[in-house]
Order: sequence, then C-alpha cells, then structure tokens
Amino acid sequence: MAAEAFVLVHGGFHDSRCWERLIPLLSRPALAVDLPGRGTKPAKLADVTLESCVRSVVADIEKAGLSKVVLVGHSMGGGTVPVVASRVPERIAHLVFLSTLIAPEGGSLVDGFVPETREAAIRRLGTGENVELELSEAHHRELLCNDMSEADVAWCLERVGPDSRRLFTDRASRAGLPDSLPRTYIRLRRDRSVSWEQQAHAISLMPGLAIREIDAPHQAMVTHPREVAAILNELAGA
Repeated sequence: MAAEAFVLVHGGFHDSRCWERLIPLLSRPALAVDLPGRGTKPAKLADVTLESCVRSVVADIEKAGLSKVVLVGHSMGGGTVPVVASRVPERIAHLVFLSTLIAPEGGSLVDGFVPETREAAIRRLGTGENVELELSEAHHRELLCNDMSEADVAWCLERVGPDSRRLFTDRASRAGLPDSLPRTYIRLRRDRSVSWEQQAHAISLMPGLAIREIDAPHQAMVTHPREVAAILNELAGA
C-alpha cells in the first residue's frame, strides 16, 4: 500500500530542522518530529529516555491522524524507529534506516556497536549520574560533518545541541514488529560517524532489510537531499 506521508526522526545532537532541505523534495507531506529535549519539546536531558522518545513519536503520528507512513530514522534515530514501528505497525507502510545504528533485539545501541569498537565507545560515552552528552565543534566537524562544505558545516552547527547518553544505553524490544513490514537500510559510503563497517553490522541485526546506497557523508539529507528524496519517494509509492 502506498504511503500517505513521511515521518522523519532525527539522530543524536540534532532536532527536526536537520530535514529542512529534504522536505521540499518529498512527494508526500512530511512530519519532522522533535524528540524530547530538542527543538519544540524542551525537557531535562536527565528525563530523556529511549521510551520517552518512542512514546513521543507514536503520539505525534497519532495526533496527526496518519494511518500509513514511511517512518525514517537517521543515525541514532535507528534506536527509536523500530520500536515505534513495533508499537503501531498498522500505521507503518515502510521502515527506513538512513545510515543508523541498530540495537539487537532487547538490547541497546551500545550493544549494537561493532564488537571491536564497543569498549572504546562505552568509555567515550562515560558513566555516572550526569547523562548529558555534548560534542565539541571539533568533534561535530570530524564525526558528523565530514566531507561537507564550510557553508554546510555552519548550517549544521547552528542546529545541534546536547543529548542524553541513555539513548545509547537504554534497552528496548521490537518484538511486535511484523516480519512482513517492508524495511530498507540506506548505506552512506562516506559516513565517518556510522562507519561502513558499523553500517554492515547494523544491517546484520535487522532481518529482512533491503539495501540502497548513496555516495554521501553522514548528513546526507543536508548534502545529498535529492538522492535521499529519490529513494524515499520510490519507497513511498511502492
């Protein structure tokens, strides 16, 4: 069944504004959501959990009265979107992962890191009661904004902020996700944040994925919006 709309879920340290260049190119209306603690949904990061993000997206879909959507997650949004789809599978026409991390069933995004890099990643995330994570400008440039023009880097840096470590470490189940629900992973060849190897590992954790590829860096919706839109528009009409 063709989809009536897109629902776009941003990744870590971002908010819904990251989709601004993509939305005008989409063939159907698009709802770009803010997860709790970002943009239009201010909250203390200490209160932001994976469950609160899942409930927030489900509520946004239901409030908008959307019955069949292409649900798209980018980067760390890969932790949220499959759980959302498992809660309201009747409302999802297609599930799309845009160079995301993916957790193993019942696990966390940290559990879904490439084994060789998992321990180092856990050390970088840190421990303790303060769950707030914030990247320096240098880290944003290196990890999230590689292979971008200076103008695009500046555009992105105006739209980022701190995030919650719990979105990496909270565990969740997607047991309600039907095997028959169409799903696609869009791999990005020049992604430095979610590496090519990490993307391959993520794909291995989600059975039934169709694979598409774009020669683009991590922020493909900013640098290559036409290529991303072409794939999403095709999936929406399938």
